Amino acid sequence: MSAATPAHGLFAQPRTVDSLADLLANVWQFGYVTTDLDRATTFMAERFGLEHCLRLPSDTATFLVGDQPAEWDVKIAMGARGGMIVELIEPVAGEIEFYTRVLPPGGEFAIRLHHVATFTAPGEDEWEKITKLLAASNLRVDYTVLIPGRVRAGYVDTTSELGHWLEICQLQREDIDFFTTLVNDSA
Repeated sequence: MSAATPAHGLFAQPRTVDSLADLLANVWQFGYVTTDLDRATTFMAERFGLEHCLRLPSDTATFLVGDQPAEWDVKIAMGARGGMIVELIEPVAGEIEFYTRVLPPGGEFAIRLHHVATFTAPGEDEWEKITKLLAASNLRVDYTVLIPGRVRAGYVDTTSELGHWLEICQLQREDIDFFTTLVNDSA
């Protein structure tokens, strides 16, 4: 097996964010939405060789629209092949329109790019700094996923500019360790 790429680790110290472009230096995941998670994981294994894909619970997360809690039900799997993480999301119920808008309206099987995920240093000061950078570009965190002790992930709608959402993640040690193991086990 090959070593994980990059050799220094996917979660090396993130680049300091002084510009929104700095976020792109810290990309660690491509997020795709699908109409059928079981079929998508099989397809990704058979077609692209993404054989190391794990189902993850989403029921421990708090989901916010702006700063208000909302219902959110999704099925999630994460995979890797020695490098960047691939996330597959099947939106099920609740506040999911921002996922489903890229899927075919007829419900036929599809996998579509939804977001590019980047990670930043943890903490309120860093989050506030990024929020101000976003506001200066007329952007904001539209949706947030909170899992205590693991992650704060904010979705920013950059679809009109970039064609996809940007997910800004403050990963805690537990998630960094989990995803590092996922990458290393798939190498």
